[in-house]
Amino acid sequence: MKPQTKVGILFLVSVVFMVGFAFVLGSINIFSNSNEIKVAYNFAGGIEVGSPVRVMGIKVGKVRSIRFEPEFKMPDSGEEVKLLVTITVNKEAWPTIRSDSHYYINLAGVIGEKFLEISPGSLDHPQLNPGQVVRGEDPPRIDQMISQSYALAGKILDFVNKNEGSVIDTIDTLDKLVVNFDKMLKQLDKTSKDPEVHKIVKNLSMILDDGAYLSHGLRSPEALQTIKLVNDLIRRLEPLDAKAIHKFLQEDGIKAKLF
Repeated sequence: MKPQTKVGILFLVSVVFMVGFAFVLGSINIFSNSNEIKVAYNFAGGIEVGSPVRVMGIKVGKVRSIRFEPEFKMPDSGEEVKLLVTITVNKEAWPTIRSDSHYYINLAGVIGEKFLEISPGSLDHPQLNPGQVVRGEDPPRIDQMISQSYALAGKILDFVNKNEGSVIDTIDTLDKLVVNFDKMLKQLDKTSKDPEVHKIVKNLSMILDDGAYLSHGLRSPEALQTIKLVNDLIRRLEPLDAKAIHKFLQEDGIKAKLF
């Protein structure tokens, strides 16, 4: 066998091994059983190519590529996004992904690997089309949160340093307020145990009961009729003056000196 033939055979065998190895790793899958989705982010949170994709905690695919797209805008809202993460989802889990699904970048444990989590959508929303672009939920920026915390702590310290006297006075005032409130509670507790206070409360309760009974009686039909008659009498007497009333009483034989 010629050397050129040996080299050719070796080259072909190497290519076959490389293709088989890539097939095992999933980089090449001639008989693909998954669909792709493009998820748009402005911050990927450490997600990498090859990171797993999970639905309800079950691995259903992986991150195939991450591509910078400085000029890209979301088709529906026009929002500018800078990253497109292409993921694969197997066809068994595909029906659970709907237009109202959410796409989170999570961390497995405290120091575990990053993965992309998809929340299943509801049945009253349509399924996605393969290759469709969706908006992902940007993960929180831990570095920005720490930086903002430091900035806030610095502002608090600066405020305390500039207003040290006022802060001390405010703390003293609050301390006095708490002490006075505690004294008031003790006094109320002491007062509630005094027999005279119990007697006063009992008498007030009796007065209120009598008032309720009286007001209930005034609302009875007989009381309302009496009040109406008194009002009619007063209305009839209003046009009369003192002389007329005196004459009226004298003519009826009633001897009384009213005025």
